Amino acid sequence: MSKVALVSHDVQTIHGRAGGVGAFVTHFGRLLRKAGEEVTIILTRQETHPVHIDDQWRRTYEDCGIGIVELHNSEARADRWADSWTVRLAEQVTPLLAGFDIAYFQDWANMAFHAARVKRFSPAPLPILVTVLHGPSAWIAVGNRRYPEIPEDLHLGYVERYAAQHSDFVVSPSRYMLGWARDNGWEFRREPAVLGLPYLDAPLPGAVSPPAAVSKLISFGRLETRKGTSLLIAALHLLRRERPEALRSLTEIVLLGAEQETGTVQKAQRDLGDLGVPVRHMGDFDSDAAREFLAESAADSLVVIPSPVENFPYAAIEASRIPGLRILCSRGGGTPEIFGGHNDAPLFDAHPAGLAEKLSEALLSTKSRAAAYDAESANARWLEFHRSALAGANAPRATQAQPATVDVCIPNYNSSAYLSQLLKGLEQQTARKFGVIAIDDGSCAADRAMFQALAARYRERAWRFVTQANSFVDAARNRAAALSAADYVLFVDADDFPAPGTIERLLQAITYSGDDCLLAGGVLFEGDASPYNFEARSFASKAMAHYMPLGVDLVCGLADPTVLGLPMILIRRSVFEAVGGYREVRGAAHEDWELLIRLTMAGYKVDVLPEYLLYFRRREGGLSQTSTDYEAKRRLIDTYEDQLAKVGLRGFATSLIALLQRRRDLEAAFRDSRDARTTRLHGLVGEMLRRKSQR
Repeated sequence: MSKVALVSHDVQTIHGRAGGVGAFVTHFGRLLRKAGEEVTIILTRQETHPVHIDDQWRRTYEDCGIGIVELHNSEARADRWADSWTVRLAEQVTPLLAGFDIAYFQDWANMAFHAARVKRFSPAPLPILVTVLHGPSAWIAVGNRRYPEIPEDLHLGYVERYAAQHSDFVVSPSRYMLGWARDNGWEFRREPAVLGLPYLDAPLPGAVSPPAAVSKLISFGRLETRKGTSLLIAALHLLRRERPEALRSLTEIVLLGAEQETGTVQKAQRDLGDLGVPVRHMGDFDSDAAREFLAESAADSLVVIPSPVENFPYAAIEASRIPGLRILCSRGGGTPEIFGGHNDAPLFDAHPAGLAEKLSEALLSTKSRAAAYDAESANARWLEFHRSALAGANAPRATQAQPATVDVCIPNYNSSAYLSQLLKGLEQQTARKFGVIAIDDGSCAADRAMFQALAARYRERAWRFVTQANSFVDAARNRAAALSAADYVLFVDADDFPAPGTIERLLQAITYSGDDCLLAGGVLFEGDASPYNFEARSFASKAMAHYMPLGVDLVCGLADPTVLGLPMILIRRSVFEAVGGYREVRGAAHEDWELLIRLTMAGYKVDVLPEYLLYFRRREGGLSQTSTDYEAKRRLIDTYEDQLAKVGLRGFATSLIALLQRRRDLEAAFRDSRDARTTRLHGLVGEMLRRKSQR
């Protein structure tokens, strides 16, 4: 018996509602229990307050022997960069996975993100990670005709792609959804399995009645833009104009599904008012109650699932398994795969004329359809996948024959007092074999004298100290790397401080993952004293903020470069040379971010080790404070423009940043105006109360 975690934001039911993901969790959980597995649902909610499974379904899960763990998110923190609610919640999920053999995750806001990052860099005691492609956020947004929120939705999309790419296995219910993911740049470690969806029939009340004339039209599915209510309304109006006789037998139209978008029901009732047929909304049914209602209505009803594009909808599966129920489904997306190519599959072309044609045929006929979902075969495929995943996921990785060599490259400019702290920290590293190359970039005479004293102190270690005329930090880093013959170079600024195990841990991680470049998290501090207490072996300074990079997402990196990472960068020296090192732009910050963007654009593997290994100093007069925001952003924008120019789009990145800045300016102006109005209103109310009290 294996221990299985089903990690999901959706279950049956919460406040009486659940979607297809919740149905998957239920059916797959039951299927695994029947096969003798130990199953636990880990409910992961975006809300920062507890959200509980409804009592009825909690009892249902318990009766099936399925355990439940409920988890809500931590509060957003101003001292955490980059802040993404998905990452915060994924970090909470990972410790809960201890002891499980395999964990199945849903692709929307994929909670496998942190576990996959941890697992990439060490043989961590974590379960096999499986991502199921139900429908990621970008696909849902297109279906709902909604543009992304920037940067929040960009963060979400990156987390979803990363977690799927680095899961041990990926499963897609349909070939359609797998094709969509590939068309949108998703990558996978293994060829994903296409399995359909698991489904276990529950007993239905009553006997099957023979089909009669259709008097009830049922639209089945949540009420939101992508579910196609507007398509059904347009098709009905087309019928009313061109074939009114098809609607004469209708006595009722039922909207069966929760109202996902406020006002959808009222709008549908208004738009359908001129048909002369009552429109009733039934939005408080769970899947079992909806299925029973459909079965009881089968004899005289036609069920329409009007969503133009679906993955592999449970609504169509459930309806197709009800004996005698007449249904119509869109031909878009993965829905045709449910019916396995049957000639009598109840499909319409996803436009008003296509639906109107099929509606006319179905409303004027008493013929029942025969095509139904082959749930038994799908269940067998899922169990076979589950067994094979357990058997073959965690093969040992190849290890490097010889230990990798590394040189720590340090640019110094009037920072020798801090450099002495850094060098002491390097002396205390758990790794014993590494080189140091420090470049003094034209410091003042007093600072250069301190630099020379440090060179004398560390002469026995063969650490190299080189002076040059002031050429700026980019050139100093390039000079240090050019002097190295090691496998890797590790760039660290003179006023920063690595944790004692930093070099050893970074080398372990990059060897294990096979990446070309590796970053880590950091803790921001300020002050001139060393941030580390060597006697207590602990961080001694007050933490101003914690910076855990999200990763090098090129789209998000243009809009919100804080996701990219810190200036402590471990990189293969050959790769650094291949991209030409740092682009030397005197006086402009963000040189680290620019390098990471160029590496990723060139196809090299860059990732983030999710551990806090660097203490980085906020310092008066540092480059981040002396470089103007425009100069720093300009070097990033120019990197994008060089790539966009290849397809005739030079100027696009500049225009995008200008639009984003304009939006921020307008939002700030609106907030200022609103605050001013509020202040005036409070003043008026206060004056009125004062006068009243004086009467």
